Amino acid sequence: MYLDDITLNFIQPCTTDSLRIRIKAILSRDISKVFPYLNTHLKNGIYNKNANTFTFNKEHKIITIYSDNVAIAKLLNETDAFETLDYLKDIINEVDSKRDEIEPSYEMIKLPSPLELYTYLPKLNCKKCGHPTCLAFATKVLNGQEKVKKCLHLYEKHNKENYEEVENMILLLGYEI
Repeated sequence: MYLDDITLNFIQPCTTDSLRIRIKAILSRDISKVFPYLNTHLKNGIYNKNANTFTFNKEHKIITIYSDNVAIAKLLNETDAFETLDYLKDIINEVDSKRDEIEPSYEMIKLPSPLELYTYLPKLNCKKCGHPTCLAFATKVLNGQEKVKKCLHLYEKHNKENYEEVENMILLLGYEI
């Protein structure tokens, strides 16, 4: 087992959503050597070699792993926090155990911008999604605050290529469609 333990040492209300919490935890060892393998294994992750971090989303949660600690935002409660830490420990150990089978990737994936997502939206500013403009909607989607399926016009038959591109962006970020 590569990582023996993750110890929770900080809980506070989340700064982006007052109904959720954020945590920090200490890893039992430096795991930075696993980052390039996580980068290959978790398709929605972002490995920043210069900052020595690996960030990814799991459902609504934002997880940033540093060499010897982790920060997680948008957790529902303490139970969710402990379950997420267990998941993280398991995924790190699983990836480490398969290092011989995984080609490490040192590439930093570029996240889509709201403007890039907007180019695939219908650009009708119909407000049916609950936002004043398609660009405002795109921003909320990329921040994980809105589901892309709220854009009803995107899923019309003539927009098939666009919604496939949008769904690929969303999946890259680790959000649910």
